[in-house]
Amino acid sequence: MATTMNPQPVPETFASSYASEKTQLSIVEEVQANQKHLRDRLAGALSKSPANIPASALPSVPLIDIGPSIGGTLESKKAVAAQIREACLTTGFFQISNHGVTKEAMDSVLKQAERYFHELTEEQKLAMHIKNSPLFRGYEPHDWSYVNPDDSAGSAVKETKECFNWGYEQSFDPTGGDGKYHEIDGSVPKTENAGNLWPSEEELPGFYDAIKSYYGQVMTLGRHLFSLFALSLGLEEHYFDALVTHPGGIARLLYYKGIPADAGAEKSEEQKEEEGKLGLGAHTDYECFTLLFNSANPGLEILFPPSPMTDNKPIWRPCPVRPGTFTVNVADFLMRWTNGLYKSTIHRVVSKPGGGERYSVPYFFSINYDSEVLPLPERVCGKSMYPPMKVGEYVLERLKATLA
Repeated sequence: MATTMNPQPVPETFASSYASEKTQLSIVEEVQANQKHLRDRLAGALSKSPANIPASALPSVPLIDIGPSIGGTLESKKAVAAQIREACLTTGFFQISNHGVTKEAMDSVLKQAERYFHELTEEQKLAMHIKNSPLFRGYEPHDWSYVNPDDSAGSAVKETKECFNWGYEQSFDPTGGDGKYHEIDGSVPKTENAGNLWPSEEELPGFYDAIKSYYGQVMTLGRHLFSLFALSLGLEEHYFDALVTHPGGIARLLYYKGIPADAGAEKSEEQKEEEGKLGLGAHTDYECFTLLFNSANPGLEILFPPSPMTDNKPIWRPCPVRPGTFTVNVADFLMRWTNGLYKSTIHRVVSKPGGGERYSVPYFFSINYDSEVLPLPERVCGKSMYPPMKVGEYVLERLKATLA
Protein backbone atom coordinates (compact mmCIF):
# COMPACT_ATOMS: atom_id res chain seq x y z
CA MET A 1 0.00 0.00 0.00
CA ALA A 2 1.44 3.36 -0.98
CA THR A 3 2.37 5.79 1.75
CA THR A 4 1.58 8.85 -0.37
CA MET A 5 -1.86 9.34 -1.83
CA ASN A 6 -3.52 11.87 -4.06
CA PRO A 7 -6.12 14.16 -2.48
CA GLN A 8 -9.49 12.48 -2.44
CA PRO A 9 -12.75 14.07 -3.59
CA VAL A 10 -14.78 15.15 -0.59
CA PRO A 11 -18.11 13.24 -0.39
CA GLU A 12 -21.27 14.91 0.79
CA THR A 13 -21.56 14.80 4.58
CA PHE A 14 -23.78 16.50 7.11
CA ALA A 15 -21.39 19.48 7.10
CA SER A 16 -20.60 19.71 3.39
CA SER A 17 -24.33 19.91 2.65
CA TYR A 18 -24.29 23.21 4.55
CA ALA A 19 -21.10 24.51 2.92
CA SER A 20 -22.91 26.87 0.59
CA GLU A 21 -24.37 28.70 3.58
CA LYS A 22 -21.29 28.89 5.75
CA THR A 23 -17.71 27.71 5.27
CA GLN A 24 -17.23 26.46 8.82
CA LEU A 25 -19.88 25.51 11.36
CA SER A 26 -19.82 25.91 15.11
CA ILE A 27 -20.16 22.77 17.22
CA VAL A 28 -23.85 23.44 17.86
CA GLU A 29 -24.44 24.03 14.15
CA GLU A 30 -22.65 20.78 13.33
CA VAL A 31 -24.92 18.92 15.74
CA GLN A 32 -27.98 20.45 14.12
CA ALA A 33 -26.66 19.69 10.63
CA ASN A 34 -25.94 16.10 11.65
CA GLN A 35 -29.53 15.66 12.81
CA LYS A 36 -30.88 17.01 9.53
CA HIS A 37 -28.59 14.68 7.58
CA LEU A 38 -29.80 11.74 9.69
CA ARG A 39 -33.43 12.67 9.09
CA ASP A 40 -32.87 12.99 5.34
CA ARG A 41 -31.11 9.63 5.08
CA LEU A 42 -33.81 7.80 7.01
CA ALA A 43 -36.58 9.10 4.75
CA GLY A 44 -37.52 6.34 2.34
CA ALA A 45 -35.04 3.79 3.71
CA LEU A 46 -35.94 0.19 2.90
CA SER A 47 -36.40 -2.34 5.70
CA LYS A 48 -36.03 -5.41 3.46
CA SER A 49 -34.51 -6.24 0.10
CA PRO A 50 -36.58 -5.65 -3.07
CA ALA A 51 -38.60 -8.67 -4.22
CA ASN A 52 -36.31 -9.44 -7.15
CA ILE A 53 -33.04 -9.11 -5.21
CA PRO A 54 -31.90 -11.96 -2.92
CA ALA A 55 -30.57 -10.82 0.43
CA SER A 56 -27.29 -12.64 -0.30
CA ALA A 57 -26.64 -10.24 -3.20
CA LEU A 58 -26.72 -7.17 -0.96
CA PRO A 59 -23.62 -5.80 0.79
CA SER A 60 -22.68 -6.94 4.26
CA VAL A 61 -20.01 -6.28 6.87
CA PRO A 62 -16.54 -7.61 5.96
CA LEU A 63 -14.51 -9.71 8.40
CA ILE A 64 -10.85 -8.68 8.68
CA ASP A 65 -8.22 -10.86 10.35
CA ILE A 66 -5.95 -8.32 12.04
CA GLY A 67 -3.68 -10.99 13.53
CA PRO A 68 -0.90 -10.36 10.98
CA SER A 69 -0.75 -6.71 12.08
CA ILE A 70 -0.08 -7.51 15.75
CA GLY A 71 3.66 -7.84 16.12
CA GLY A 72 3.97 -8.23 12.35
CA THR A 73 6.08 -6.49 9.74
CA LEU A 74 5.25 -3.08 8.32
CA GLU A 75 4.14 -4.76 5.10
CA SER A 76 1.76 -7.11 6.93
CA LYS A 77 0.34 -4.12 8.81
CA LYS A 78 -0.17 -2.23 5.56
CA ALA A 79 -1.97 -5.23 4.06
CA VAL A 80 -4.45 -5.22 6.95
CA ALA A 81 -4.73 -1.42 6.78
CA ALA A 82 -5.66 -1.65 3.08
CA GLN A 83 -8.66 -3.83 4.00
CA ILE A 84 -9.67 -1.35 6.69
CA ARG A 85 -9.43 1.50 4.19
CA GLU A 86 -11.73 -0.26 1.74
CA ALA A 87 -14.36 -0.79 4.47
CA CYS A 88 -14.09 2.83 5.66
CA LEU A 89 -14.51 4.21 2.13
CA THR A 90 -17.71 2.24 1.57
CA THR A 91 -19.86 1.32 4.58
CA GLY A 92 -17.75 2.46 7.53
CA PHE A 93 -18.28 -0.92 9.26
CA PHE A 94 -16.06 -4.00 9.56
CA GLN A 95 -15.51 -6.85 12.00
CA ILE A 96 -12.14 -8.01 13.31
CA SER A 97 -10.84 -11.38 14.45
CA ASN A 98 -7.54 -12.35 16.12
CA HIS A 99 -7.60 -9.01 17.91
CA GLY A 100 -5.74 -9.94 21.10
CA VAL A 101 -8.56 -9.43 23.63
CA THR A 102 -8.84 -12.64 25.63
CA LYS A 103 -11.91 -14.86 25.61
CA GLU A 104 -11.88 -14.72 29.40
CA ALA A 105 -12.20 -10.92 29.40
CA MET A 106 -14.95 -10.99 26.78
CA ASP A 107 -16.96 -13.69 28.55
CA SER A 108 -16.52 -11.89 31.86
CA VAL A 109 -17.74 -8.50 30.65
CA LEU A 110 -20.97 -10.04 29.33
CA LYS A 111 -21.40 -11.77 32.68
CA GLN A 112 -20.93 -8.43 34.46
CA ALA A 113 -23.59 -6.88 32.25
CA GLU A 114 -26.00 -9.66 33.19
CA ARG A 115 -25.19 -9.22 36.86
CA TYR A 116 -25.56 -5.45 36.76
CA PHE A 117 -29.02 -5.44 35.21
CA HIS A 118 -30.41 -8.47 37.08
CA GLU A 119 -28.73 -8.60 40.50
CA LEU A 120 -28.86 -4.93 41.50
CA THR A 121 -32.14 -3.60 42.86
CA GLU A 122 -33.86 -0.67 41.20
CA GLU A 123 -32.89 1.44 44.19
CA GLN A 124 -29.22 0.50 43.86
CA LYS A 125 -29.18 1.33 40.15
CA LEU A 126 -30.98 4.63 40.68
CA ALA A 127 -28.33 5.63 43.23
CA MET A 128 -25.95 5.68 40.22
CA HIS A 129 -28.42 7.56 38.00
CA ILE A 130 -26.81 9.46 35.14
CA LYS A 131 -28.52 12.64 36.34
CA ASN A 132 -26.01 12.65 39.20
CA SER A 133 -23.10 12.99 36.76
CA PRO A 134 -22.24 16.06 34.63
CA LEU A 135 -20.24 13.66 32.45
CA PHE A 136 -23.12 11.35 31.44
CA ARG A 137 -21.81 8.45 33.55
CA GLY A 138 -23.70 5.86 35.57
CA TYR A 139 -27.05 4.12 35.19
CA GLU A 140 -29.31 5.23 32.37
CA PRO A 141 -32.98 4.14 32.26
CA HIS A 142 -34.49 3.51 28.84
CA ASP A 143 -36.34 6.82 28.66
CA TRP A 144 -33.59 9.15 29.87
CA SER A 145 -31.89 9.78 26.54
CA TYR A 146 -32.43 9.13 22.83
CA VAL A 147 -29.50 8.69 20.45
CA ASN A 148 -31.82 10.00 17.74
CA PRO A 149 -33.38 13.10 19.35
CA ASP A 150 -36.36 12.78 17.00
CA ASP A 151 -37.34 9.62 18.90
CA SER A 152 -38.14 11.63 22.03
CA ALA A 153 -41.17 13.19 20.32
CA GLY A 154 -44.54 12.19 21.77
CA SER A 155 -45.65 9.85 18.98
CA ALA A 156 -42.24 8.37 18.20
CA VAL A 157 -41.25 4.78 18.95
CA LYS A 158 -39.50 4.66 22.33
CA GLU A 159 -36.14 3.01 22.99
CA THR A 160 -36.14 -0.03 25.27
CA LYS A 161 -32.43 -0.20 26.19
CA GLU A 162 -30.95 0.13 29.69
CA CYS A 163 -27.38 1.34 30.09
CA PHE A 164 -24.47 1.67 32.45
CA ASN A 165 -21.80 4.16 31.33
CA TRP A 166 -18.24 4.78 32.47
CA GLY A 167 -15.03 6.39 31.19
CA TYR A 168 -11.24 6.38 31.41
CA GLU A 169 -9.46 5.85 34.70
CA GLN A 170 -5.68 5.94 34.78
CA SER A 171 -5.51 2.64 36.68
CA PHE A 172 -7.32 1.01 33.74
CA ASP A 173 -4.57 2.05 31.33
CA PRO A 174 -2.08 -0.77 30.65
CA THR A 175 0.64 1.84 29.93
CA GLY A 176 0.17 3.37 33.37
CA GLY A 177 -1.10 6.58 31.81
CA ASP A 178 0.67 9.92 31.65
CA GLY A 179 -1.20 11.62 34.48
CA LYS A 180 -2.66 14.26 32.16
CA TYR A 181 -6.19 12.98 31.58
CA HIS A 182 -8.92 15.56 31.00
CA GLU A 183 -12.65 14.86 30.91
CA ILE A 184 -15.01 15.76 28.05
CA ASP A 185 -15.81 19.07 29.79
CA GLY A 186 -12.11 19.94 30.11
CA SER A 187 -11.96 19.23 33.84
CA VAL A 188 -9.19 17.27 35.53
CA PRO A 189 -10.47 14.47 37.83
CA LYS A 190 -9.74 15.33 41.47
CA THR A 191 -9.51 11.66 42.38
CA GLU A 192 -8.75 8.53 40.38
CA ASN A 193 -12.34 7.64 39.50
CA ALA A 194 -14.11 10.90 40.30
CA GLY A 195 -15.96 10.96 37.00
CA ASN A 196 -17.46 7.47 37.28
CA LEU A 197 -20.27 6.05 39.41
CA TRP A 198 -19.70 2.43 40.45
CA PRO A 199 -21.63 -0.18 42.41
CA SER A 200 -19.88 -1.01 45.66
CA GLU A 201 -17.83 -4.17 46.06
CA GLU A 202 -20.45 -5.38 48.53
CA GLU A 203 -23.22 -4.92 45.97
CA LEU A 204 -21.41 -6.61 43.06
CA PRO A 205 -18.23 -8.39 44.17
CA GLY A 206 -15.57 -8.50 41.44
CA PHE A 207 -17.51 -6.22 39.06
CA TYR A 208 -15.03 -3.33 39.09
CA ASP A 209 -11.97 -5.54 38.58
CA ALA A 210 -13.59 -7.39 35.68
CA ILE A 211 -14.53 -4.11 33.99
CA LYS A 212 -10.99 -2.82 34.55
CA SER A 213 -9.45 -5.88 32.88
CA TYR A 214 -11.73 -5.74 29.86
CA TYR A 215 -11.42 -1.96 29.41
CA GLY A 216 -7.62 -2.11 29.54
CA GLN A 217 -7.40 -4.82 26.89
CA VAL A 218 -9.77 -3.00 24.54
CA MET A 219 -7.84 0.24 25.08
CA THR A 220 -4.70 -1.53 23.88
CA LEU A 221 -6.62 -2.79 20.85
CA GLY A 222 -7.96 0.73 20.17
CA ARG A 223 -4.46 2.19 20.16
CA HIS A 224 -3.33 -0.52 17.76
CA LEU A 225 -6.28 0.15 15.47
CA PHE A 226 -5.38 3.84 15.39
CA SER A 227 -1.97 2.89 14.00
CA LEU A 228 -3.74 0.86 11.30
CA PHE A 229 -6.06 3.80 10.55
CA ALA A 230 -2.92 5.94 10.14
CA LEU A 231 -1.45 3.48 7.64
CA SER A 232 -4.80 3.21 5.86
CA LEU A 233 -4.66 6.98 5.25
CA GLY A 234 -1.11 6.85 3.90
CA LEU A 235 0.31 8.32 7.11
CA GLU A 236 3.23 7.10 9.19
CA GLU A 237 2.27 4.25 11.53
CA HIS A 238 2.79 6.29 14.70
CA TYR A 239 1.13 9.48 13.43
CA PHE A 240 -1.58 9.44 16.12
CA ASP A 241 0.49 8.04 19.02
CA ALA A 242 0.99 11.36 20.84
CA LEU A 243 -2.79 11.91 20.78
CA VAL A 244 -3.73 8.68 22.59
CA THR A 245 -1.56 8.93 25.71
CA HIS A 246 -4.72 9.39 27.85
CA PRO A 247 -7.44 8.65 25.31
CA GLY A 248 -11.07 9.48 25.79
CA GLY A 249 -13.03 6.28 25.93
CA ILE A 250 -16.63 6.12 27.11
CA ALA A 251 -17.88 2.54 27.41
CA ARG A 252 -21.34 1.15 28.10
CA LEU A 253 -23.05 -1.99 29.24
CA LEU A 254 -26.31 -2.24 27.30
CA TYR A 255 -29.25 -4.50 28.01
CA TYR A 256 -32.15 -5.20 25.65
CA LYS A 257 -35.02 -7.26 27.03
CA GLY A 258 -36.19 -10.23 25.02
CA ILE A 259 -39.56 -10.27 23.27
CA PRO A 260 -41.66 -13.45 23.62
CA ALA A 261 -41.80 -15.53 20.45
CA ASP A 262 -45.62 -15.45 20.50
CA ALA A 263 -45.79 -11.64 20.63
CA GLY A 264 -48.21 -10.54 17.95
CA ALA A 265 -48.99 -14.16 17.10
CA GLU A 266 -52.07 -13.11 15.13
CA LYS A 267 -49.92 -11.11 12.70
CA SER A 268 -48.21 -12.37 9.56
CA GLU A 269 -44.54 -13.33 9.58
CA GLU A 270 -43.83 -10.30 7.41
CA GLN A 271 -45.54 -7.95 9.86
CA LYS A 272 -43.68 -9.41 12.83
CA GLU A 273 -40.38 -9.16 10.99
CA GLU A 274 -40.90 -5.48 10.26
CA GLU A 275 -42.20 -4.45 13.68
CA GLY A 276 -39.96 -5.61 16.51
CA LYS A 277 -38.99 -3.23 19.29
CA LEU A 278 -36.61 -0.32 18.94
CA GLY A 279 -33.79 -1.09 21.34
CA LEU A 280 -31.63 1.85 20.26
CA GLY A 281 -32.66 4.47 17.72
CA ALA A 282 -31.05 5.23 14.38
CA HIS A 283 -27.84 7.20 14.93
CA THR A 284 -24.18 7.65 14.15
CA ASP A 285 -21.53 7.44 16.87
CA TYR A 286 -19.70 10.54 18.03
CA GLU A 287 -16.03 9.85 18.72
CA CYS A 288 -13.32 8.43 16.42
CA PHE A 289 -14.40 4.80 16.16
CA THR A 290 -16.38 2.25 18.14
CA LEU A 291 -15.33 -1.23 19.23
CA LEU A 292 -18.49 -3.25 19.88
CA PHE A 293 -18.68 -6.65 21.55
CA ASN A 294 -22.06 -8.27 22.04
CA SER A 295 -23.81 -11.49 22.97
CA ALA A 296 -24.86 -13.94 20.28
CA ASN A 297 -28.41 -12.70 19.81
CA PRO A 298 -28.81 -10.48 16.72
CA GLY A 299 -30.25 -6.99 16.75
CA LEU A 300 -27.74 -4.54 15.27
CA GLU A 301 -28.85 -3.18 11.89
CA ILE A 302 -26.83 -0.98 9.54
CA LEU A 303 -28.18 1.50 7.00
CA PHE A 304 -26.24 0.62 3.85
CA PRO A 305 -25.85 3.27 1.15
CA PRO A 306 -28.19 3.50 -1.85
CA SER A 307 -27.39 1.34 -4.89
CA PRO A 308 -29.07 0.37 -8.17
CA MET A 309 -30.11 -2.93 -6.55
CA THR A 310 -32.17 -1.01 -3.97
CA ASP A 311 -33.73 1.52 -6.37
CA ASN A 312 -31.13 4.02 -5.16
CA LYS A 313 -32.55 3.98 -1.65
CA PRO A 314 -30.62 3.22 1.56
CA ILE A 315 -31.45 -0.17 3.06
CA TRP A 316 -31.39 -1.60 6.58
CA ARG A 317 -29.32 -4.79 6.77
CA PRO A 318 -28.55 -6.98 9.81
CA CYS A 319 -24.98 -7.01 11.06
CA PRO A 320 -23.60 -10.56 10.99
CA VAL A 321 -23.21 -12.33 14.33
CA ARG A 322 -19.66 -13.69 14.42
CA PRO A 323 -18.78 -14.94 17.92
CA GLY A 324 -15.48 -13.74 19.30
CA THR A 325 -15.18 -10.78 16.94
CA PHE A 326 -15.44 -7.04 17.48
CA THR A 327 -17.59 -4.88 15.23
CA VAL A 328 -15.76 -1.65 14.41
CA ASN A 329 -17.37 1.42 12.92
CA VAL A 330 -16.15 4.87 11.97
CA ALA A 331 -17.66 7.58 14.17
CA ASP A 332 -18.43 11.19 13.37
CA PHE A 333 -15.24 12.77 14.63
CA LEU A 334 -13.05 10.53 12.47
CA MET A 335 -15.34 11.27 9.52
CA ARG A 336 -14.95 15.03 10.02
CA TRP A 337 -11.18 14.59 10.62
CA THR A 338 -10.86 12.76 7.28
CA ASN A 339 -12.99 15.45 5.64
CA GLY A 340 -15.80 13.00 4.92
CA LEU A 341 -13.53 10.45 3.25
CA TYR A 342 -14.23 7.75 5.84
CA LYS A 343 -17.93 7.03 6.41
CA SER A 344 -19.72 7.28 9.74
CA THR A 345 -22.72 5.08 9.03
CA ILE A 346 -26.21 5.16 10.55
CA HIS A 347 -27.16 2.11 12.62
CA ARG A 348 -29.75 0.99 15.19
CA VAL A 349 -30.73 -1.95 17.38
CA VAL A 350 -34.05 -3.73 16.85
CA SER A 351 -35.26 -6.62 19.00
CA LYS A 352 -37.44 -9.17 17.18
CA PRO A 353 -39.99 -11.59 18.71
CA GLY A 354 -38.29 -14.76 19.91
CA GLY A 355 -34.84 -13.21 19.67
CA GLY A 356 -34.11 -13.39 23.40
CA GLU A 357 -32.41 -10.78 25.56
CA ARG A 358 -29.25 -9.12 24.30
CA TYR A 359 -26.20 -7.60 25.96
CA SER A 360 -23.64 -5.42 24.21
CA VAL A 361 -20.55 -3.48 25.25
CA PRO A 362 -19.60 -0.59 22.97
CA TYR A 363 -16.31 1.19 23.64
CA PHE A 364 -16.22 4.63 21.98
CA PHE A 365 -12.53 5.21 21.35
CA SER A 366 -11.20 8.72 21.02
CA ILE A 367 -7.98 10.66 21.16
CA ASN A 368 -7.08 12.71 24.25
CA TYR A 369 -10.11 14.88 24.98
CA ASP A 370 -7.92 17.94 25.61
CA SER A 371 -5.94 17.68 22.36
CA GLU A 372 -6.48 20.30 19.68
CA VAL A 373 -7.35 18.43 16.51
CA LEU A 374 -5.68 19.93 13.45
CA PRO A 375 -6.48 19.02 9.84
CA LEU A 376 -4.74 16.02 8.30
CA PRO A 377 -2.28 16.68 5.47
CA GLU A 378 -4.12 17.81 2.33
CA ARG A 379 -2.62 14.93 0.33
CA VAL A 380 -4.71 12.56 2.50
CA CYS A 381 -8.20 13.98 2.06
CA GLY A 382 -8.02 17.47 0.60
CA LYS A 383 -8.37 20.82 2.32
CA SER A 384 -10.45 20.46 5.48
CA MET A 385 -13.85 22.12 5.63
CA TYR A 386 -13.90 21.75 9.44
CA PRO A 387 -12.46 24.09 12.08
CA PRO A 388 -9.95 22.69 14.59
CA MET A 389 -11.52 21.74 17.91
CA LYS A 390 -11.07 19.50 20.91
CA VAL A 391 -12.83 16.15 20.74
CA GLY A 392 -14.18 16.51 24.28
CA GLU A 393 -16.04 19.70 23.37
CA TYR A 394 -17.63 18.00 20.39
CA VAL A 395 -18.64 14.82 22.24
CA LEU A 396 -20.12 16.78 25.14
CA GLU A 397 -22.34 18.80 22.80
CA ARG A 398 -23.49 15.65 21.02
CA LEU A 399 -24.38 13.99 24.34
CA LYS A 400 -26.36 17.03 25.46
CA ALA A 401 -28.50 16.72 22.32
CA THR A 402 -29.63 13.20 23.34
CA LEU A 403 -31.35 14.16 26.59
CA ALA A 404 -35.10 13.52 26.54
